[in-house]
Amino acid sequence: MKQISSIHGKKLMIKLEITVQPKSEKFLEFSQSLTSIKPKLKLFCSSVQITEEENAFTIIIDMDSVQELTTALSSTELGILSGAIRTLAKKADVVIHGIGTKKKGSDLQEIRLNYLKKNKKQSFNEK
Repeated sequence: MKQISSIHGKKLMIKLEITVQPKSEKFLEFSQSLTSIKPKLKLFCSSVQITEEENAFTIIIDMDSVQELTTALSSTELGILSGAIRTLAKKADVVIHGIGTKKKGSDLQEIRLNYLKKNKKQSFNEK
């Protein structure tokens, strides 16, 4: 993981970590969804790692900046992943590390929209 700017003198890293347990009958379909979006995610993130163990996938997306995080969360690919999780998963956990306060939940779409809405308000207020 690459280090980015600091808050209170402490170096930070931005990481989106998603753990998904697909429904057993939808495991292959979910795996195919991941395979199709991974190359496109790599275009605007530092790294994308997908691991499979014990009927679950862990997706770790590393970013160098808040702008990369915003781009990733706005992307069609994370929209597709969000939809795949909603329709094909039995359980999911989503955590965003390194943005001051940790964002955590089970619904990627909700976390995406809340983060983007919050940042849109902040950028509007800065003008």
